[in-house]
Order: sequence, then structure tokens, then C-alpha cells
Amino acid sequence: MKLLKEEEYDQLALKGRGRSSHIFNSIVNLHVGEAVLIEKKDWNRKASPSTLVKYIEKHHQLKFTCGALLNGQGWAVKRLETDASGIHKNNQTSDYKKIAINSSFTGAKNIVSAESELKLKSEITIFYLGRIAAMKIEKTEESLKAVMDMFWEEDRALLKKLFMEVINVLYDANHIVIENEKTYIPLKRN
Repeated sequence: MKLLKEEEYDQLALKGRGRSSHIFNSIVNLHVGEAVLIEKKDWNRKASPSTLVKYIEKHHQLKFTCGALLNGQGWAVKRLETDASGIHKNNQTSDYKKIAINSSFTGAKNIVSAESELKLKSEITIFYLGRIAAMKIEKTEESLKAVMDMFWEEDRALLKKLFMEVINVLYDANHIVIENEKTYIPLKRN
């Protein structure tokens, strides 16, 4: 045991708990556009960091986006901008999403949302086709989970709807085969 002077105690890096933990402080002190990577070795709680992020959003009036990494090695948390009304604004939204937010015409909003939905659907199609080409055969629910992980910032219900539409269109065009909740690319016949 050693007797410490006040200056020595102030220089020690103490491990905090709860709201004084290093991870909590790192998330709260993020500036707009900054992000932090939380590795699995740094996180020892049962619930994922998204619960901590939701707590911070609720009690500190900040907005974040949080998601698990595809390789399962951790989570990424990014601070989003908030305007005076408390609605978050993502700096990386595309122009057509900005038009939808600022437009007062409902017709323009429908066109823009349909355009963004079509873009998301095409991204899901490309992701799924690349995945099925690499895996050869895969359960539909595993593919859906991979899509949810890949596009973690998007609405889950919309992702599921679009993914099922993609699967059905590919099946109807005979580009994939669906059997026993598994999908695969059929063998080509000469």
C-alpha cells in the first residue's frame, strides 16, 4: 500500500462505472459527425451498447445512430445533428431525402420516398445476389438477418418488406430457387 498525494491521485486513470464509465463519457462527448468504435473486449454487459445510446438520447437530448459490425467484433456509434425541434438531421443524407424533408407538397414527398425506396431495394438486391453467389445455398432468415445487419440504419419493417419483394421477383424470374425456406441459384441446363 502506498500513500498518495493529491496531485498523484488526480493523475490516476480510474475505471468508472455506469454514467462515469469511459464508454459513456466517450459517447456523450462526441461532436456532430464523430463516431466511436466499441470493441467486444471493452463491452462486458449483457445488453448491447444500443441500450446505453438510447439512455443517453433520452436524458441528454442528443441523437445517435448505433449498430453492430458485420464481423461481430463490436459496435459503431455516430453522433447526428439535431435541430431546434429535437429532430435529428443526418449530414450524409442524399439530396432527394433533403427535398422530402423540406418539401411542403405531399406529391413530391411520395415521389422522393418512392425513389429512395427503389434505391434501397436495388442495394438490397445487389447485396443479396453477391451473398447468394458466395454462399451457394442459404436459409432465407439468415439472408434477412444479414440484410438487417448491412442496412442497420434503415427501418427494419421496410427492409423486411423490400427483401421479400426481391426474393419473390428473383424466384418468379427463375434466377433463384426456394425450397424448405432455403434459397439457391439453380444449375443451368444446356
